[in-house]
Amino acid sequence: MKNLKKLLLLVSIMFMINSHSQEISFDRIEKGGIRHIGTKSLEMDLDNVTYNFSLTVFSGANSKDYCLLISSFSKIEENCIVMLKLGNEEIVKLTANNLNIGQVDYPKYNPIIGGTTVSGILSNQKVDYYVSIFSLDDDLLNRIEEYGIIKIRVAYFGIYNERSWRKDRLGKYIKRCHLKLEEKLQKYPATIKSIESGF
Repeated sequence: MKNLKKLLLLVSIMFMINSHSQEISFDRIEKGGIRHIGTKSLEMDLDNVTYNFSLTVFSGANSKDYCLLISSFSKIEENCIVMLKLGNEEIVKLTANNLNIGQVDYPKYNPIIGGTTVSGILSNQKVDYYVSIFSLDDDLLNRIEEYGIIKIRVAYFGIYNERSWRKDRLGKYIKRCHLKLEEKLQKYPATIKSIESGF
């Protein structure tokens, strides 16, 4: 009996940590007084390409818009299409409404040839980083949270990269992010100031 209680306590603690562990990456005020909050990303390989997934919210006086961000060092199309299969077998098609391409520092190894030992120099190089933005309305967000995501396919210039799960991982991540963002929206909005304020 004592072992069963300990096991139940351990499982409930792990569930609480898992459900509240999602971290906020940024919380700022954009032009027009729109509050923009984003979560830290979830890294996932689809076929041989690494993508990062995160959830962000744009909150104004009378609006609240959630977006799924998909980013990668691998090229992403201008109007990228993403297919999701939910746990109830529903198929959802998302089209990116925005694509940003920035440059970030990426480590590069340069071997030294002709030495007596294997050695090299580690330096940085600028590489393109692609971020695509997909709108998620309340109804779709609720369905993702209720049924989860069991398959994803990302268009890639005439082909696609995909992944399937037996157990939902991406949908659970989105649900945790949504809860964390809603919680953050309720806290301390008065302490956040626009960068232009009082400059």
